[in-house]
Amino acid sequence: MTTATAMTDAELARRLPSLAKYFRPLTVPEPAELAHVQQLCDLPTPFRSDAAADALFVTAMREINAWHAARNPLYQAMWQSAGSPHIQSVEDIGDLPYIHVNLFKRHPLTSISADAVELRLTSSGTGGEKTEIGFDTWSFGAAQRMAAWTIKELGLIDTERAANYLVLGHEPNPRLTVGAAHGVNELCDFAPVASVGHALRNTGEGHEFNPMGSIDALIEYAARDEPVRLVGFPAFLHAVLERMAVMGVPPLELPEGSLVLTGGGWKSHADKAVSRTEFRAAIQEQLGISEERIRDCYGSVEHCLPYIECPSHHFHVPVWSRCVVRDVRTLEPVGHGVPGYLQFVSPFITALPAHSILMADLGTLHPPGACSIGTPWFEVHGRAGVRRNRNCAIAATDLLEKR
Repeated sequence: MTTATAMTDAELARRLPSLAKYFRPLTVPEPAELAHVQQLCDLPTPFRSDAAADALFVTAMREINAWHAARNPLYQAMWQSAGSPHIQSVEDIGDLPYIHVNLFKRHPLTSISADAVELRLTSSGTGGEKTEIGFDTWSFGAAQRMAAWTIKELGLIDTERAANYLVLGHEPNPRLTVGAAHGVNELCDFAPVASVGHALRNTGEGHEFNPMGSIDALIEYAARDEPVRLVGFPAFLHAVLERMAVMGVPPLELPEGSLVLTGGGWKSHADKAVSRTEFRAAIQEQLGISEERIRDCYGSVEHCLPYIECPSHHFHVPVWSRCVVRDVRTLEPVGHGVPGYLQFVSPFITALPAHSILMADLGTLHPPGACSIGTPWFEVHGRAGVRRNRNCAIAATDLLEKR
């Protein structure tokens, strides 16, 4: 049997039609201006690492810097204030001006016209500042394609076996534009669907967390032959596991090939979160899913390029991106192994000047060599100032408190 990793994109789409939207041809808005952006984002190998890829990345960043400087007054002012740096190598990436993620929550920093907007998504929600972002066809499509290539490379696509899904997120609602809700449901595209349940049920007046229904679904799935895929916010899975323990539900043994793919933060009350190690141990004990089949994802609406854990639970930086860590006091770049604010740089996004974005998360960048993947990797330590800097997952888990 040919594995999904060895298949061409076209063959994958034939075998699993839900993948066709990820592997469709894409063209940058202005091919003459963004030729190297196109070339970089057409690379289908997420963890390629060589001098030619570095050189292509640098050229693509020069193109996207010029793109946003010409189309966004704020970024143009920042670019000029920084001396219009002309980067020569990947070592110069830290010289680029950046925008803090919170600024997108207060100002519509677009670089495209209103009629070029293909999709609008929001982040955060209940009680928090919202980011509303309009994506053009290229920006959103490129991010989707990168996600699919990364999931494929990590061996997480199954074209043969239908799966029973428990989505740890919102039941679909045409009026719901929360970016993470949109992305969570798209995680059902990477294996055929036998059945789907949702932890956040649509009541007609909003969404409500349904832990008992989630437990019933897991008990039912454990008695069936199909693998189970649990996808979405980790806080909801943690709450379901806690409820199972309180109720005395015996440990389940979900079928071979089952997978956990989570993404997003925990609660706004950081003291209620558990470590990733403890979380994985609880999943293994209560659901019988092996540790290498438990993966986390990192990203945001503002920077929707996906970072997905490898089997060793490292967030590797893909060929389409670079990561800088900045000192929490001086904001100067720091070296490997030193914690600070995470900054991500990628030329793929034309819709807004989020191509160089400083996150509200603290993390540490590490050199390659800790596992078989040959790109640097980062770990996320948590959100700085969790009560003020909210994200989709924190807003969604407010529903746990309401429940």
